Amino acid sequence: MRKMLLVLALLALGTGAFAQRAVSFRLSLPPAGLGLGLEAPLERNLAFRGFVDLFPGGPSFLLAGEVLFKPDLGQLDRDLRGIRPYFGGGLGMRFGTPEVGLNLSLGVEFLLDARTGIFLDGEYFYAFGGGRFPRTVIGANLR
Repeated sequence: MRKMLLVLALLALGTGAFAQRAVSFRLSLPPAGLGLGLEAPLERNLAFRGFVDLFPGGPSFLLAGEVLFKPDLGQLDRDLRGIRPYFGGGLGMRFGTPEVGLNLSLGVEFLLDARTGIFLDGEYFYAFGGGRFPRTVIGANLR
């Protein structure tokens, strides 16, 4: 358990240099939660996202890192520029009731300008010990 915490902490801190590309402000429902995230481009259509969401009703929080396939539809049609559907996944850990598992995401980001985007995301956390934690996330990315 401590080794997993150390690996997740190193992953979050180690990507800090790359993650200065976008900061995410997140609101999740249900359960109600607030969070912060960092996103960094890896390749043309790949991005790494790390985030921490706090759920005050628990109290608990979720720490996760994931790789997303995130193409800009403007590559296909100029009229769709700024619309970026994405899907991907990675590892996560839920604190409060300590669980480690897979975090999967499916969503779309709409770029308002070159530095600002809003997103709608469906996320699922599947714990390795059983159980799941689905939720909807809305938020903003600031680059």
